[in-house]
Amino acid sequence: MKYAYITALFCATLLASCTQEIDLNLGKTEPELVVDGAISDDAAADTITLKKSSDYFYNKPAEMVSGAIVTLTDSEGYSYTLPEDPGKKGRYYTPANFMAVAGRRYTLNISNVDINSDGVKETYTSESGLNKVPDIDSMSVVKKRIFYQDSWTVRVSMQEPEKTEDFYLFKTYINGVCNSDSINEWGVTDDQFFNGKYLISESVMYLFSEKPDEKVKNGDTITLEMNSISEEYLYYIYQVADEFRGRNPLFGGQPANVNTNIKRVSPASTDGKGVRGFFAIYSTARKSFVYKE
Repeated sequence: MKYAYITALFCATLLASCTQEIDLNLGKTEPELVVDGAISDDAAADTITLKKSSDYFYNKPAEMVSGAIVTLTDSEGYSYTLPEDPGKKGRYYTPANFMAVAGRRYTLNISNVDINSDGVKETYTSESGLNKVPDIDSMSVVKKRIFYQDSWTVRVSMQEPEKTEDFYLFKTYINGVCNSDSINEWGVTDDQFFNGKYLISESVMYLFSEKPDEKVKNGDTITLEMNSISEEYLYYIYQVADEFRGRNPLFGGQPANVNTNIKRVSPASTDGKGVRGFFAIYSTARKSFVYKE
């Protein structure tokens, strides 16, 4: 009886401790520039969005960064100044007919901003190259049962380039509406296991009936978008997705800031602080398929 009493007392203490309220004081953080933008070889205006970071418990929309001077320069010497949308502060657009060119390198420059409000203007820069995406020869959509639910596998046939190390980002559309519109739903891969091969009906994306916007019906038009991206951007997507899903409390590593390809050049930052986000460049290929049961 003595041991039973001690065991019961221990369990009661353990359960009580599980409900203890902990007040986390995360303090204040110095704001950093957050860059979210990409350019592509599509003939359409691309957007560079500038915001300020905020404290963890800040319960208002992120502050947009207005009045910046945003320029884009390529390795051939062409330069573009991106005007700010007068109706949407913090959003800067390339010309409507702008198209990135495969084989060129592009430099993004951001100046005339004072993110930490210390009276000193800052300058940020990023550089990346653009690889050509291969053509998709054909695609198909095949229905299957996976984990007791209907699913649809999107497959492609294409020649993968042999002489380059390539990285891919996949998105899907149903009847013109993107259903992989968040970074957590994108498909990404490198060509480590199929470099230089001709892929025949290779599975690249999956759609599941449990998600209403992914359920495929007879006669639907499925469009696959395949983008050639940089290795840096591939791992950036992996890191963001990991932070979104959360970590295993027993076996996961410590949380850490997601890497960025943007740096503050004036005043110089040697520790990587002062800026977050990513400037991406990619080329795009698309193929559509009308699904029949």
